[in-house]
Amino acid sequence: MHSNGVKDLLHNPKHMQVSKNLIADLERGKFVPGELLPTEAILQKRFNCSRHTIRVALRTLYERGLVVSKQGKGTIVQNSPKQPLYQSTFSTLQGLVQYAKTTSRTVLTTNLVELDRDLSHWLSCPQGYKWWKIRTKRQQKSDGAIVASSTIYVPGYFEKAVSKLTKSVLPLFSIMQKEYPHEIARVEQTFSVAYTTEEEASDLNLKQGAAVMVVERRFIDERGGLIEVARSAHQPEHFRYHMTLNQVTNPDNR
Repeated sequence: MHSNGVKDLLHNPKHMQVSKNLIADLERGKFVPGELLPTEAILQKRFNCSRHTIRVALRTLYERGLVVSKQGKGTIVQNSPKQPLYQSTFSTLQGLVQYAKTTSRTVLTTNLVELDRDLSHWLSCPQGYKWWKIRTKRQQKSDGAIVASSTIYVPGYFEKAVSKLTKSVLPLFSIMQKEYPHEIARVEQTFSVAYTTEEEASDLNLKQGAAVMVVERRFIDERGGLIEVARSAHQPEHFRYHMTLNQVTNPDNR
């Protein structure tokens, strides 16, 4: 595939096109709360895509609380996008940069890997594409305590930014914005308690399978393309999250 085709697919992958169309349907009232969405087979035919693409698109609607899945029934509309929303005032990009400056980062490995089936699903990118896999760990500058073990994935064409990572104190997304015409529009964060992988356990001086706090961040650019995914495992005693929720008034719902 030509490089322009690769970039276009990353910026506006099929599953994002599908989810945007479905959200637009909800906004227009084509499907109302309590109503079933069309089956996956019907959506496949409508959007001329695979079942996997439909499922990834529907996951976006699940994560936004717009639909729920009922076993034996299907996908049911739960909320309208026009209802009041809440947003977090925490975790601005500037906050992430400040966090990077108050800790020291060690780049452990950088490898260009070909996406297998599992990585393809996780990164929402076709199998066989090449992405950079970067492993790092962070320590407190004050006492040297290890606070995080991170695994970061970025598309292969960000090689220049990856090569500068070891010489910069900035997080990778900041370097990418300086070197390429990409602006981060939003960062989707997921927090969970998980068990350490072998690599994370080694970095954090824990036993493999120990419980840790995991933060997954997905960096989306202004055109809707996924340009970075980072998974960071934190020792619970070195991690705290605080946020404030403010109601956002939707002028269409007054």
